[in-house]
Amino acid sequence: MRKTIKLGGIVFLLTTGIVYAEAEFDFEELMEAIDNNSHNLQDNIANKDASGSITLAKEMQNSFKLVEGYFEHRGNADDAVTDAKRYEDMAAEIIKFVEASNFDAASNKAIEISKACDTACHDTYKPL
Repeated sequence: MRKTIKLGGIVFLLTTGIVYAEAEFDFEELMEAIDNNSHNLQDNIANKDASGSITLAKEMQNSFKLVEGYFEHRGNADDAVTDAKRYEDMAAEIIKFVEASNFDAASNKAIEISKACDTACHDTYKPL
């Protein structure tokens, strides 16, 4: 019986944490962070700052994962989900390019993300 109660308590705490985390999620702040990171990423790539570029590209991957989850949960936005996944993949490509010291290709991909974001979801879903 005690094992059941302890297990139930653990599940409750984990579930509460997930619900709390979702309540803390601010979509507009996330969009601003993505926009800022996109510009900063382009600057880092132009300056051949590999470490900073990789860090920002990983942050963008995580942010696009949140965007994907947001639109999946929202529903009726399959195109936004597909786009978010595509941007996650593009951020992964940037990391590979930077790791290979191919800053020109990384720059082109970072610009592609920025342009794609502006013409995809923003036209359809902003303001939310």
